[in-house]
Amino acid sequence: MRKQIYIIFAILLGFGLKAQQNIVVHNSGNTMFASSTSVVDSIKLDTNYSKFKLTGNSTVLDIPKTVIDSLTFTSNTVNLTKIYIIYKGTDNATIINPYANQGVNITATGGTVNVVSTAAISNLEYNLLGTSSTGSLTMSSTLPANFVMNNLNLTNSSGAAINITGGQIHTFTLQAGTTNSLIDGSSSTKNGTLQTDGKIIFNGTGTLNITGIKKHGISTSAGIEVQSGTLKVLAAASDGFHSEGFTMTNGMVNIIATADAIDAGDSAVSISGGNITTTLASADVKAIKTGTSTITISGGTINLTLTGAQSKAISAKGNITFGGGTVTANLSGAAVLTASGTGFDPSFSTAIKTDANVIINSGTLNLGLASTANGGKGISATQNVTINGGSVTITTAGNGATYTNTTGVLDSYSSSAISADGNLLISAGTVTTTSSGTGGKGLKADGTVTIGTTTGNPILLIKTLGARFLVSGTDYSHPKTLVATGAITINNGNNTFTSTDDGIHSDASITINGGTNTVSAISATTGVGEGVEAPIITFTGGVNNITASNDGINATYGTVSGGTESNDNSHLYISGGIVIVAGSDAIDSNGNITITGGTTIVNGPTNQPEEGIDYNGTFLMNGGILISAGSNSNMTKAMSLTSTQVGMYLKSSAQLATTSVLHIENAAGTEMVTFKPKNGVYYFHFSSPNLSQGTSYKVYFGGTYTGGSYVGGTTGWGLYTGGTYSTSGGTLKSTFTTSTTAKVNTVSF
Repeated sequence: MRKQIYIIFAILLGFGLKAQQNIVVHNSGNTMFASSTSVVDSIKLDTNYSKFKLTGNSTVLDIPKTVIDSLTFTSNTVNLTKIYIIYKGTDNATIINPYANQGVNITATGGTVNVVSTAAISNLEYNLLGTSSTGSLTMSSTLPANFVMNNLNLTNSSGAAINITGGQIHTFTLQAGTTNSLIDGSSSTKNGTLQTDGKIIFNGTGTLNITGIKKHGISTSAGIEVQSGTLKVLAAASDGFHSEGFTMTNGMVNIIATADAIDAGDSAVSISGGNITTTLASADVKAIKTGTSTITISGGTINLTLTGAQSKAISAKGNITFGGGTVTANLSGAAVLTASGTGFDPSFSTAIKTDANVIINSGTLNLGLASTANGGKGISATQNVTINGGSVTITTAGNGATYTNTTGVLDSYSSSAISADGNLLISAGTVTTTSSGTGGKGLKADGTVTIGTTTGNPILLIKTLGARFLVSGTDYSHPKTLVATGAITINNGNNTFTSTDDGIHSDASITINGGTNTVSAISATTGVGEGVEAPIITFTGGVNNITASNDGINATYGTVSGGTESNDNSHLYISGGIVIVAGSDAIDSNGNITITGGTTIVNGPTNQPEEGIDYNGTFLMNGGILISAGSNSNMTKAMSLTSTQVGMYLKSSAQLATTSVLHIENAAGTEMVTFKPKNGVYYFHFSSPNLSQGTSYKVYFGGTYTGGSYVGGTTGWGLYTGGTYSTSGGTLKSTFTTSTTAKVNTVSF
C-alpha cells in the first residue's frame, strides 16, 4: 500500500512540474520505460498493474506494480536501451521494445512470447520478469544476446520454457536477490526446459530453479559456462545439464536428475571454482561426464552422491586432471554383469573413471564406496594414474565375487582404491586408502608402480582389512595393499601398508631405495599373510619395518616343478638401508639371498619347521650387518661358504626368551652385537664388517643393556645401539675363535 501511495504522489507531483516533460519508470536500477507526459493520457492503478494509456491510440501498457521501483520526471531526453518482457499469468505479456524499428520483432499471445531478431546489434539486453503458468520464450537471433532473469517464473506444459535458435552465445544474468523458475511439459518436442543451439553463459547472483519433465534440464548443442549465480535442477527426466562442453569458474550448481547430472558430450569439462552438488539414483549414470575429451578440476567444491548400480561420479575417455579444489564422491551401487561372449563383462560403481590417465597435482579428493558397491573402484584408469600432490582419501567396503568371464572361464573381481591398467606413480601428496571388502586391493597396477622421487616425499597410509575368498580349487583372491604386475619401486616417502592378508606384491620385482616403509601383513588364516613378495626383491636404502603372519620377505616366482624347496632363481638383494623383518619365515627365498650392505634385523618364529631365514639357492653374506634369529628347525642353514664377509651361524640347544638378549663381544669386551628377540628363538645368523678371522668371541644370553635404542625405531625388540651392555645376570654360552681360513663359522652350544 505504501508503494502505491508513493507512486501516486510521484505522478501528481510530476504532472505539477510543467518543466519536466518525460515520465520515467525504473526497475532494478534501470530505466524500464519512458514517455513524454504529453502522450500519456492517463495512469491507472488496479489490483495488479499500473496501466499507462497512451494518447492517440488505444494502447494500454500494463506494467505490474511489483516490478516498478519508482517513477521520476525529467526534461532530459531519455534513451531506452533495454528490452522488457513481462509475463502476466495467462494474459498477453507486456513488451517494452525500443528496437522494434531496428529488426527486433516481438509478439505475445497469452504467455507465449516469440522473438525474431535480425538487429545488427550484439548483446541486446532482454529483461525477463513476471509469472506465467502457460508461458514460454522462443527466440531466433543472428547475434548474441543477454537475458536478465528478474523473478521470472515460466511453466510451459506443451514445450520448452525457453527455446533459442541461431547458434549464438547467449548470457543469462540472474538478477541479485531474485529466484527464477522454468518448467517444461511432458508433451514438449524439445530436449530441454531451457534449450539453445549456442553456448550458454550464466552469471549474476540470483537463483534459477529448473524442472525438466520431458528430458533434460538445460540442453544445448554448444557449451555451458557458469560464471556465477545459483542453478538448481530440481528434477530432470534425463540429464540435468546436456551440452558440448562445460566450464565453471564460480557460482553454485545443484542437480537432481534421472540420468547424468552434467553431460558435456564429447567436449572438455573445466571447473576452477564454485560449488557443485549432484544427487543421482538411477543405474549406470554419471555425475560429471565427457565422452572423448578431458576433465580438468582446478578449484571449487564438488559433492557427488550416486546410489544406482555401476554408476560413475567423474567419467571421461580423455585425461582427468586435478589441480585444486575439493571433490567428495559417495557411491553405493552394485556391480552389474552384462552377458558377453560365453560369459559376462562386469561393470562397477567407480568414483573416478577414465579410458586415459588420471593426474592429481593438488586438491583434496574424498571418495567413498559403500559395502553395497561390490567390486567398486575409487580411481580407475585404463592408462596411468599419477599423483604429484594433494590429499587423496579413498574408502571401499564392497566385497569381491566370482563370475564367468567373456571366455567362459571362472574369474573373480574385487574392490580397489586405485587401479591403473598402466602405471601408477605417486611422487608427492598424501594418499590414504581403506579397503574392507573381501579380496580388496589398495593400490593396484597392471604396469609398474613408483612411489616417491629424489625430492618427492609422499605419505601413504594403505589398509586392506577384508578376508580372502575362494575362486576355484586352491586359488584365492587375496587382499593386498600394494600389488602390480610390473615392477614396484619405492624411492621415498613415509609409507605404511597394513593388511589382513598380503602387503606388497609384484609379479616382476620390488626395489626399495629409500623412505620410511612399514608393512604389516597379519592374517587370522594359517599360512596366509606375506609382507613383501616378488621374484626379485632389492633393498638399497630407507628404513623398512616388515611384519607378517607368514613370510615377512618372500622372494619367489611361485611354486615350481619339484616344489617350493627347489631353487627357482628368485633373488633377495640387500645393499643398503635398514631392513627389519619378522614373520613365520621372516625371510624366505625360493632362490638366492645376497647381502652386501645395510643393516638387516630378522626375527623368525619360535617353533619349527618355519625359520628366521629360509633359502633354496645360495646365501651370500658379502657386506653390511645381519642379525637373524629363529627356530631350531633342522631346515635352517648357515650362510653359503662362498660368502666374503665373516659370519656366524649359532645353534643353541636352549631357547633365548623374549625377556632376554643375545650379546656377542670380542676378547677385549668390545660389543659386536646386542639383540633382543621378538619371539623365543634358538638359532642365529650374525655378520658384521667388524668381525675378523682368527679372533676370539664370547656369546652371552641375558645380561642388561642400559640407555640406547633400537636401530630403525622398532618397539620392544631388535638390535640395540648407543647404550651400554653389562654381563651382570648374563650367561656365557660359548667362547670360540673364528676360522683363519673360512668366512662362515658354525657354533653350537
